[in-house]
Amino acid sequence: MGQMRFRLHDRNRLAQGDLERIYVAGREEVPWSTRAFWEADQLVVERSTSDSGCVYVPWKIAGHGTHVLGTTSLMERARPYQLEVELARGLIYRIRNRLFAWEWLGLQTPGELQEQLQAATREFALAATSQQDPPEAAVAATRALAMGLATAQALVAKYTEQALAGRQRQLPIAALLGAKITPRTPTQKIRRQLVEACNIIELPIAWRALEAREKKRDWKQTDQQLAWCQQAGMKVAAGPLLQLDDLGIPDWLVLWEGDFKNLQRLMIEHVTAVVSRYAGRVHLWHVASRVNTGRLLLLSEEQRLQLVAQALEAVKKIDPRTPTAVSFDQPWAEYLAHHDADLAPLHYADALVRADLGVSGFGLEINAGFHPGGTSHRPTFELGRLLDQWSVWGLPLMLHLSTTSQLSDADLPKVPPPSVGGNSVDPQRKWAEEVLPLLLARSSVQVIFWNQLTDQGTPEFPAAGLFDAHGVAKPTLKLMRDLQKTCLL
Repeated sequence: MGQMRFRLHDRNRLAQGDLERIYVAGREEVPWSTRAFWEADQLVVERSTSDSGCVYVPWKIAGHGTHVLGTTSLMERARPYQLEVELARGLIYRIRNRLFAWEWLGLQTPGELQEQLQAATREFALAATSQQDPPEAAVAATRALAMGLATAQALVAKYTEQALAGRQRQLPIAALLGAKITPRTPTQKIRRQLVEACNIIELPIAWRALEAREKKRDWKQTDQQLAWCQQAGMKVAAGPLLQLDDLGIPDWLVLWEGDFKNLQRLMIEHVTAVVSRYAGRVHLWHVASRVNTGRLLLLSEEQRLQLVAQALEAVKKIDPRTPTAVSFDQPWAEYLAHHDADLAPLHYADALVRADLGVSGFGLEINAGFHPGGTSHRPTFELGRLLDQWSVWGLPLMLHLSTTSQLSDADLPKVPPPSVGGNSVDPQRKWAEEVLPLLLARSSVQVIFWNQLTDQGTPEFPAAGLFDAHGVAKPTLKLMRDLQKTCLL
């Protein structure tokens, strides 16, 4: 057990409830078990090891909202660190690393961007050399953070612009951009708009809806949705066949809790029934989701891996030609700071690759700005590092994305979306217009889904749909339509 201590000039930079979102990670960027608390005027971050590590903190920055920012690797010491200075150090360091990586890939960095980064670095240098006067150091570090985030946004925009142009000069981008729909067939108006914005649909194989009563499967809704997708000429991903959390199973399955042998049998029977019915009619099998985060019927990590392996084998046996994907939620693994688990998302994926099960690709689910159950907002350039990590096996990547749009104060989620500087720009659209082009610029990303279709009913993530509760399209849908016209085949 080890502790790091920090001074803060302005506690208001940490919102209420943010202490539980602070964590420490080592060289592999896997979070350790972490507890953060106030002791007098110091922030104490306690972790399960005394090793050096990076501290990740949700931090408010004027004009940019709340983002999780990381320090560089810090050692344990009696003297407290100045948190603002260490966050600025970490941000500048990460921006420089990302700039180097993208320049190595061919980015031509304009002079004004270099000047922006140099200006942010000068502010950090002022903060680092003023720590004998903590208020002055904190003010300079805060300026460095704001300038650093603005520089990071400009860097992402420039990289995306050049990378997309480079890909389009070679061949039209063949990535698939679409939406995950609900078990209930969308209205004709919504379907018509989806056809304009999407070239793939994820067809929900909701076990809860298909088999509300054991052995009584109802295929009607799924058949209708598949027929509509085929008539519209869109590709179809089916799944997840197994969603490894309580939302993904019928209520009657809890009767088998604790009986892994029968749970295994029933789940593979479900996978076999679905694939047998729709083999040859879908373009991608999304075999399992939330493999790493689901707390399904108290299954152990080993049992979850075993289920996924058997499901992959069952799909390949029936439909060997159709690609398969397995997806992981919260890929930065923040949840490990407060959950007793041995495996991070990358560890699960590595185990599946080593088992040689024929998995065709991996999916990452990022529901940004929601806590618990989602992924904290981070500077967009950090997504580049994440994609690098998940590209190590050379397999295609599939992304499931969502974030909230503007809401009334009463409906705001526990973690607010990034600020847009006081203007009326929809925060969902603002986030999507930074993230979607960056993903399309990466050749490893072959499929992108918006993870929630509508805000109707009781959606898992408040106001994260492409359509509001009245079925009116949000600005993000227009962005997707524009990207279809300008970037994709």
